[in-house]
Amino acid sequence: MTDEQKKQFREEGYLLASGLIPEDVARKGEDAMWAALGMDRDDPETWDRVSAHAISQRHRALPENRRLGTPDILACYTDDILTALSELTGVDREEIHAPKDILTQNTFPTEGEWSHQKPHFDGGTNREKFNVTFPIPISVHSILYLSNTESHGGCTFGWPGSHKKMRGLAESNPEKYPYLWDVNSDMHKVDIGEGVEVVAKRGDILFYQNFFVHAGSKNANDYPRLACRNTWRWDV
Repeated sequence: MTDEQKKQFREEGYLLASGLIPEDVARKGEDAMWAALGMDRDDPETWDRVSAHAISQRHRALPENRRLGTPDILACYTDDILTALSELTGVDREEIHAPKDILTQNTFPTEGEWSHQKPHFDGGTNREKFNVTFPIPISVHSILYLSNTESHGGCTFGWPGSHKKMRGLAESNPEKYPYLWDVNSDMHKVDIGEGVEVVAKRGDILFYQNFFVHAGSKNANDYPRLACRNTWRWDV
């Protein structure tokens, strides 16, 4: 990671990184995703198939397959990615391991005007309030892209610098914000600024920090956005 990349991750709360996954590995990962989904990339009629093991979010055109352990997809989490995580967080490389399974986040084309969803940060949308706020761990969330995206093609939408504002809100009154749900619910009390659309290509990976505000968006184009999610966490 360059000093500029480290600064962006530190100050803006996110970093879209390229070149950490060889093209042939990313291509095999994309092929494996299509196979795991049981869909034909060249036949849109197959794109509405939802695996019996998937959680269907039809309002988002985003069926989620949890704990997917397809080897060619997991191979995309390369040593270069793990080294990048170490450089971004300061965590020893030996403590960073590739995932054994992932969560898919494939966004399929839908009709209608493009829009992004409600801003949130990870862990803050669980009404059951089982995600405690403190102590705040070192953690990095990631979205690894297995297809090329274009603007309004289901890209992630993010708010640069929002992680500092939301963390500041939480730390301003720990007794009021024992759970991440409480912090997320008071997002309206801070100015998170203007959001940006993160347009990625196959083989890119988006790293983002705790409390980084982001949102999914509608895929108003004609090709699915294939991606998978993983989180690394180290308690302090």
